[in-house]
Amino acid sequence: MRRLLALLAIAVATSCTDPTLGPVQTIDGTWSGVDNGYSLSLSLAQDATGTVTGAMSLANLTGIFEGTVTGTFVPPDVHLKFNIQGVEEISYDGTMSTTEAKIFARMNGAGINNAEVDVRKR
Repeated sequence: MRRLLALLAIAVATSCTDPTLGPVQTIDGTWSGVDNGYSLSLSLAQDATGTVTGAMSLANLTGIFEGTVTGTFVPPDVHLKFNIQGVEEISYDGTMSTTEAKIFARMNGAGINNAEVDVRKR
């Protein structure tokens, strides 16, 4: 009986985690992540040339900031700029994972110095 309960507990615990999506070839869609004191959400669209546009939301202890996104995605390289009214431009540069729908990147600008904030596709 204890084994059955243990197996049931493991099954419930693993079903509560977010599913990991497989690798992707475009950056289109909704991405989010929490890392190093920042919560980042991106809603992105990519055209055939690799130009990226969209919207973003960035939160930390000082508040929630929303703005627009511009940049490029030429696999696996991601180069985005966050434009928030009244705030210095923030760069978000990194690479797309080849094994899952995840971007490994760092933010710089507006008082942020090389902060790694990875995001996953939702």
